[in-house]
Amino acid sequence: MRQLVSLFLALATAGPALAGEPDTRETACWSERPVLVELFTSQGCPLCPDANRYLGELDRHENVFTLAFAVSYWDMYGWTDTYARPEYVQRQRMYLPNLDVSRLYTPQFVIDGITDAPGWNRDKVSGAVNERLCAMPDSPVIRLEDGPFGSFMVHLDGEAPEEELDVWLVAYAPGWAMVEIGAGENEGLDMPHYNMVKSLTYLGSWSGGEATFMGESFRRFGTVAIVQGTGGGPIYGYAHAEPEDEDGRQH
Repeated sequence: MRQLVSLFLALATAGPALAGEPDTRETACWSERPVLVELFTSQGCPLCPDANRYLGELDRHENVFTLAFAVSYWDMYGWTDTYARPEYVQRQRMYLPNLDVSRLYTPQFVIDGITDAPGWNRDKVSGAVNERLCAMPDSPVIRLEDGPFGSFMVHLDGEAPEEELDVWLVAYAPGWAMVEIGAGENEGLDMPHYNMVKSLTYLGSWSGGEATFMGESFRRFGTVAIVQGTGGGPIYGYAHAEPEDEDGRQH
């Protein structure tokens, strides 16, 4: 049994304030878990390389955790994104009504499912993160542990802040990767990528109390179990497990 991983233990102190924003520690704005920042990006998007770099900068703060979803609608311009999947586009599309956004675009940051900010506006992104830290709701208890046949078990308990919540399991490639772009708007660029999502699985709905969900495990990748409002609502909690090496040890 690998070590249980949970991100709902209180941080001893808040992380440093994001660039360009006041130090949230001065106003007691700190969270029991890091804010989850999602970036919707594409290898064909001219503004996305800088946004990808900023995603990595955000992840250095102990009160922020980041994931990047590659979308495919830029592929029509001559380059097929090597990370993109249709379900990532669907996840971005799912957010639009709740965020009052009229159309898909990249680079788009989504902060805890509550608000979005364009990737070219770092002040707006950091401001949205700090606002979420000040308004973080109580989280349900969530644990991520080994299941049978190499699966992951997601254990939930507590009160659900909405009638029903969605439970997702995400596998991602931790850290930086470089991809040489051979065509399209970024042709010839060695494009940086950070915490790129490799799979996204819907596990079911949860309405409070003790419950367990099982999902497929990709042990060479990092894994995140996410609990959020139905249909792209607010993120109320998540748990994170580091990838394993060939000997079964966590990195």
